[in-house]
Amino acid sequence: MRIRVDKSSGVPYYQQIKESVRTLIAHGSLKPGDMLPTEFGLSEQLRVSRLVVHRALHELVTEGLLIRQRAKGTFVAPPARRSYTIVGPLFGTTESLAKEGLIPQNRILVQEVIPATDAMRSELALSESARVVHLTSLRLIDGLPLAIEDMYFPAERFPALADLDMNNRSVYATLERLYGAQPQEATDVVSAGSATRDEARLLGINKGAPVMRVQRASTDRQGLPVEVSKVVFHAERYQFVARMQRTG
Repeated sequence: MRIRVDKSSGVPYYQQIKESVRTLIAHGSLKPGDMLPTEFGLSEQLRVSRLVVHRALHELVTEGLLIRQRAKGTFVAPPARRSYTIVGPLFGTTESLAKEGLIPQNRILVQEVIPATDAMRSELALSESARVVHLTSLRLIDGLPLAIEDMYFPAERFPALADLDMNNRSVYATLERLYGAQPQEATDVVSAGSATRDEARLLGINKGAPVMRVQRASTDRQGLPVEVSKVVFHAERYQFVARMQRTG
């Protein structure tokens, strides 16, 4: 299994392993039912702590990409059984909540420029040495945690996002104001999962409690990639509604 860890990178080792496995699955190099090497084997191969490997694989299990079978090992999970194409207006989290008459807040937890992972370079059409602006925010409604949002943007194209105060601001509105590049079209992948330790702490729930995960890749009016993002919603405070219509 071709996984590499760049020890000169500012990206945590477990995150690099996690994204490498995710990319292998997305590209079909790892197929449903394939067995992964043991945690000990991977730690030896990559020369990192077994705890680092354990965290990476555990989070992928929690997100539903891997499954563990007692006394057998860790395997690539079967693909989701159903997918739907939903056509409708595209809004960021701030705009979506405002449309419901709510007053959203967002607290920026991480604001940094980091090297793009293989998966990010693929989604955002970036070069080998490209960097991305990474924003992590905690979304709140009436002071209660609603979601953890991880967003990644091409740093060369949107450099101001690395320095602006984005607390309680709409990222999409900021992109439109500064760059005329508000996301116009997106693909969202919605799945159920269980909260990791860090997610549970931020959302105020127990580790392993149900959460809703949304992965988004968006493009602007010119069809150029704008962002990739991962949002983890408090399952009891968020509802996903899809309106579908039969054609033909």
